[in-house]
Amino acid sequence: MKSFFFSKEKLPTKPKNIELLQSLIGGFVSILCLIGLSHLTGYTYIMAPFGASCVILFAVSQSPLAQPRNVIFGHLISAFVGLVFLKLFGNDMIVAASAVGVAIVAMQYFRAVHPPAGANPLVILLTADNIDYDFTFLLFPVLSGAVILVAIAYIINNLFNKTHWPIYWLALFSSKKES
Repeated sequence: MKSFFFSKEKLPTKPKNIELLQSLIGGFVSILCLIGLSHLTGYTYIMAPFGASCVILFAVSQSPLAQPRNVIFGHLISAFVGLVFLKLFGNDMIVAASAVGVAIVAMQYFRAVHPPAGANPLVILLTADNIDYDFTFLLFPVLSGAVILVAIAYIINNLFNKTHWPIYWLALFSSKKES
């Protein structure tokens, strides 16, 4: 039990104050912008998984999980899976669990893994009794919100960091043959 509290493993380095400020400003501006746009336009730009996306975009922005391809396509893929499962199978616990599993596999297959997006099928399936979902959900809030988060991350991450963000964009076409 002693090793549980007093382990010898090395913790990650403590973030610099500028990195903490970047995370604070990035998360604040992103969520405020999405909520504000929702109120101004009447369209929904916000959903709960976007809060977790902000953690990845601003606290670990050099991670592959924080790149535009992963944020945008990860959210689109997993929300699409959630909607398809809802329309085909309803919204019970086996369907929700299956949709999350399939969403993870689909994000891996399309090389667009973004952990917060794994919650999208749950958001859809657990709230389907109160919300009438259709495929426009993929545009508002999923695609529009994810694109706005990426745009804000581009500004904030390049304003505060010496390292360029993103490492890669959407990478739809590759000049190299990949397996």
